[in-house]
Amino acid sequence: MPRPRTRALAALEPETVKLDGISTYEERMKVEAAARGIAAITSYTPRSPASTELAKERDSAQESASQTDSTPIKSGGATDLSIDKLTRPHIETHLAEEIHARRSKSADLVESLFGSFVDVDDAAAILHEFLAMSILSVQKEIDGELKDVMKKDYKAACADAAIQAQEKVTPSKPSPADPYRWKWGLAVEASETAAALFLNVVAIAAHAAAIRSGQAQDHPLPSLRFVALPKPQQAVPLSNEAAAQDCRPDIMAFDCSAFCEAPNLNAPANRFLLKGSPFEYIRKNFPTILNFTPAHRSARGPAIAAFEHWFEEQERHNYLDMSRFCWPEIQLTGEAKLSDLHNAILQELVYMRQQRRTQPWMRSIVGLVVTTKIIGLLRADTLGIEQCTFNRDCSRGVLDSVRICLGLIRSNCLQRGQHEAFELFDTKTLAPPYLKSKPRPSKTRPSKTAVHSDLDVFAAEDPVVEYIHRTVRFIKLRGDRIHHSCDNSKPDVSYYVHHLVQDNGSLVGRCPRIFCVSRETESEGAVRRFVGPYALKVYYADHASECYRDDLINVARNAQVKNVLLPTWEWHYGDALSMRGFPLDVVQKYADAQAAAVVPSVISNREEIFAQSDLKRLLVQCSGYDEFGKAFINFAEGIASLAEQDLVHRDLSIGNVLLSQDTPCPSEFLSDAAASAEALIGTPVVFAQRALEQRMGGLIHDMDMAGRVHRLPEKAPTGFKSNTNLLVTLINTPGQPEGPAQPVRPQKGFRTGTPPFMAIGNLVDGPPHLVAYDLHSLLFVMVLFYWSHPTFLSDIHFPQSVPARSRTWPREVLRWANRPVDFTLAELGVLKRVFFSKPNILQETFQRTLGGDLWTENPVYLNLFWALYAALWVPSAQSKEWLDRRDVTPAEVEAALTLQSIN
Repeated sequence: MPRPRTRALAALEPETVKLDGISTYEERMKVEAAARGIAAITSYTPRSPASTELAKERDSAQESASQTDSTPIKSGGATDLSIDKLTRPHIETHLAEEIHARRSKSADLVESLFGSFVDVDDAAAILHEFLAMSILSVQKEIDGELKDVMKKDYKAACADAAIQAQEKVTPSKPSPADPYRWKWGLAVEASETAAALFLNVVAIAAHAAAIRSGQAQDHPLPSLRFVALPKPQQAVPLSNEAAAQDCRPDIMAFDCSAFCEAPNLNAPANRFLLKGSPFEYIRKNFPTILNFTPAHRSARGPAIAAFEHWFEEQERHNYLDMSRFCWPEIQLTGEAKLSDLHNAILQELVYMRQQRRTQPWMRSIVGLVVTTKIIGLLRADTLGIEQCTFNRDCSRGVLDSVRICLGLIRSNCLQRGQHEAFELFDTKTLAPPYLKSKPRPSKTRPSKTAVHSDLDVFAAEDPVVEYIHRTVRFIKLRGDRIHHSCDNSKPDVSYYVHHLVQDNGSLVGRCPRIFCVSRETESEGAVRRFVGPYALKVYYADHASECYRDDLINVARNAQVKNVLLPTWEWHYGDALSMRGFPLDVVQKYADAQAAAVVPSVISNREEIFAQSDLKRLLVQCSGYDEFGKAFINFAEGIASLAEQDLVHRDLSIGNVLLSQDTPCPSEFLSDAAASAEALIGTPVVFAQRALEQRMGGLIHDMDMAGRVHRLPEKAPTGFKSNTNLLVTLINTPGQPEGPAQPVRPQKGFRTGTPPFMAIGNLVDGPPHLVAYDLHSLLFVMVLFYWSHPTFLSDIHFPQSVPARSRTWPREVLRWANRPVDFTLAELGVLKRVFFSKPNILQETFQRTLGGDLWTENPVYLNLFWALYAALWVPSAQSKEWLDRRDVTPAEVEAALTLQSIN
């Protein structure tokens, strides 16, 4: 159950917690409401009594976790710093906290997604056909009674549904009264199988009805099928993390090519027979869907013939090819519940995040929720979550149900959110060892969220040896999008993608992804030449951020700052509001308001940016202590070089520090990659190595969250004592602690950074961000690196991918490194201060948690940590605790690390 709110906790709570440059999106949603008829969900201020909606979400989730035996799972990409044991309610609650303030009810989401190929008038005509085929029936309220609508009045009912769908619903303009009540002639139960059947039947019937009414001439045949497989406790393979495999959607949509006929004697039996075929259901219950009149065939013969051929082929293909049953191949996910729409939406967001994590080529993610009475559509992109839900028995609901189902099966990957710059190809991946075990018999049904040491796999007769799925092979960028370029004749640039380096799986916000690539240069005759390796980063920069607004990356580049890796090329690919379909005048209104500082920065737009830089080794690839120590000295020098230009990094973490020395590419890989690329594109390919840097040391990079330096007052405090007894009281007991609460309430404003690596002063006090905070982040980078890996992985070289972490952090570390559900960032900072304020206890923790590691076997590594600690912390005169310094300088840190490295 949630901890009771205490006076101390109230004192620790910031008025608005902003992380990663983002606060609540209430103001932005108001602007969107005026622009597109969107009803904004009330924003959430963490731990505020007024935040009733999310408080209920958190409380119900935690209560559920405490009263039921929830099995531990991981969050399917919620963060790369995941706790070793999280229950599904915890995941949903963490996710709710992340996206709640960025979630809005959109009145025209269906129109935004599918309006270009299933408009309202077309859908109304399809409704009329549905009434004629008895797929739907309708009643009208007359004098307080519901009476069946006669055939002659069908058009009036369908026209009313079209009017309802075209209305802009806002808080000040509610939905108009609906006199009609509709009833589906097929099952609308909310079980997974029934929900998938409903979606398939409505979509297929809508396509057939569109042919009858003459709408399908210019539209492709259906490309998707919805499935709901039994045994939901079994794994969906290739989720990038073994313990996240069980993140299994109730409903999944696959491309029609993933379905096949029954296996023959010579084919592997890795196929699964689907139950509840929509094609058999249509033939048995709605044969009129397939009955086209001679007039129809005369006018629309080719479209009818193509549909009938597709229908018969798919009817035979009633098996799912299990080699395509993996996360990169899932086109869409859905959640089905009996009546709990609220939890259905939360759970679907978990699935959407997992799809986003396993498909880094997606710009936005679309999801479905289905209950007995409601169908809902979700879309997640950098700006937040849009959602719309409809009762399936009202005029607006039946019409938009048709538009959703037909729109999904007609849409292509680009229309569902794939980025146009990414070119995909099919590839094969061997099944990981933990996926090769067959399901184990059990007398009781395992929990849906179970995690086993050998994960159960949804298998047919034979286990899948290798999976066939989509992957990115080329990224093609337009020359006219190069930053600071006025020459529109710049050539387009093509990159060959070796592998994904980093992706934190964010569903909203910056959504950073980094690819290992080689860049195409001038061709030599018929041979395509690629040079690499490079790192190509894709992210969404906040227009209101200091870095974007003042172009601080270019400021640092012009100043030639030292020991900082900056992009050599940048492409600005457009703003997120335009990608969402906002009119240009609305986008311009945003830009003008920002320039004039008329509106708060929290309603800022975002810019999609591609940035190329040299691919460098990660910290874990160090060759030994000499390079490790030199790297941290260079990190401090990089902070000093930025500070000389009045810049501060504000987001130092393990992922944002690199080794400057390059490792040559193995020649055998180059030939293998060239052969693979040639097989894909049918043209000879040559890979060449870019100029390598041999200087040993370190670099800091990822300046996306950089800002201007804010100076401390002349008499700034060195630090302040954390009241350990008070903290223990407020965490472990429900009672009110005695005495005044410390630390004081933080300033207003937003913090930037990754919480485990953020300085304590930044967590507790908030802005302004001091240079000293970046130096403190170096300490957390070093110590969390020790807890992430038992030794260096220097034998892993390009093009092999390097694991972000080899093991889970200890529990005492997770307590402050991962923000608990009901803790503010300020409270997290207090926990962190308590952990680091007693060196003797910290030393005992090292010996207990790092025993047998390189860091304890060779004392020079922990000695380096203590040298850095002594520069950043000072003993308190009043107690045995140490205090974090706010006035430490880069020169002091450089001197301490240099002295230790020499000794």
